[in-house]
Amino acid sequence: MDEFTARLRTALLERYGDPAAREPAAGPAPAYEVRTLTGGPLDALAARHGLVAMRVAEARDLTAPGHPRRKRFLRVALPEGTGYRTADHLTVLPANAPGLVTRVAAALGVDLDEVLDIRPGRPRRDALAVDRPLTARQLLTHHVELQERPGAAQLAVLSAANPCPPERAALAAFPEDDPRTLVEVLEAFPALRGALDWPRLLELLTPLRPRHYSISSSPAVDPRHADLMVSLLEAPARSGDGVYRGTGSGHLADLAPGDTVYARVQPCRAAFRVDDRTPVVMVAAGTGLAPFRGAVADRGAALAAGGRLRPALCYFGCDAPDADFLHADELRAAEDAGAVALRPVFSAAPENGMSFVQHRIAAEADEVWGLLADGARVYVCGDGSRMAPGVRDAFRTLYRERTPGADDEGARAWLDELVADGRYVEDVYAAG
Repeated sequence: MDEFTARLRTALLERYGDPAAREPAAGPAPAYEVRTLTGGPLDALAARHGLVAMRVAEARDLTAPGHPRRKRFLRVALPEGTGYRTADHLTVLPANAPGLVTRVAAALGVDLDEVLDIRPGRPRRDALAVDRPLTARQLLTHHVELQERPGAAQLAVLSAANPCPPERAALAAFPEDDPRTLVEVLEAFPALRGALDWPRLLELLTPLRPRHYSISSSPAVDPRHADLMVSLLEAPARSGDGVYRGTGSGHLADLAPGDTVYARVQPCRAAFRVDDRTPVVMVAAGTGLAPFRGAVADRGAALAAGGRLRPALCYFGCDAPDADFLHADELRAAEDAGAVALRPVFSAAPENGMSFVQHRIAAEADEVWGLLADGARVYVCGDGSRMAPGVRDAFRTLYRERTPGADDEGARAWLDELVADGRYVEDVYAAG
């Protein structure tokens, strides 16, 4: 049988050839396969979000030295062909602070100088925008969120990966209302150090999101630069352990003239563009003043050009006149020129019982009511958790006290109608 098989194989090879044999190469095979990469290491990430590189032209504190609620001024040079309108936003890609990156790497047990070549295993809408090898330091700095509170799915991954039974059980029973961020959770469960490989880590970490900031300047004054007011979120961590520093505000607060920031201009809602054809009431707290600084500059430019303006009130809350009266000299000059009537309120130095903007609106209700009767539009910007609800209550009270027979339901309906007609417009955010 063996002899027959050998003769059959020989006959088949002679007649049909060896199917495993390959055609000889036309020439010598290249020693290397080369993939050409163009652009910078963050270009793919910037393209994902429609961002371009912009240069920081100016950076300084807006608050007095030592003031605990620090606010920064940034002036960003816009690239050729990029413009903006008053009250637009600048969408900015932040970066995680070096100290935070080091903390996370230590908790995970990863080498920050390790080079990773990340290639998606399946299509994902939120896949990392990485087009070349990068170090673990670059990944943790520019591509993923590190200070979010972990959700149920992330906690399940951490629990499954934890080799320590007591820690695994604690993670499985992790309370939904626990305020700890991801890095704090990693540090609280040391058995996780080295327990997660990179594929599982990338499933765990969410891509870094751009942040949005109201532009505080006017193109009527300087169309080539966009100004920002940035309130640094830096406070005791809700977990009670150490200090929390906001990712976006912390990044912008650390920028210096000459630095590069990746950003784009994001148009605001059309309804939030201040309409100077009617009387205007602007209400803000802290850096919520940003779009109104631009609106006041627009009004000043219109006056300088010989225009006539309807009345404008600007209520804004600060801590103290010598601490954080933002752009005080500029705004007072605009008031002297007739562009606006300033109505500041100081929570740390209240006057006549007025600590917050809603208190001053209530105290000057007759004037505000008169402007509303003349068709005024109200614009509110800033903290959406406390300030904005307080201002809504002040306006409902204003209506109820000046409308015979009005009750709470009628006051709510009146304010809802103003909102529907575009005469009461908010651009608010959840306070950190």
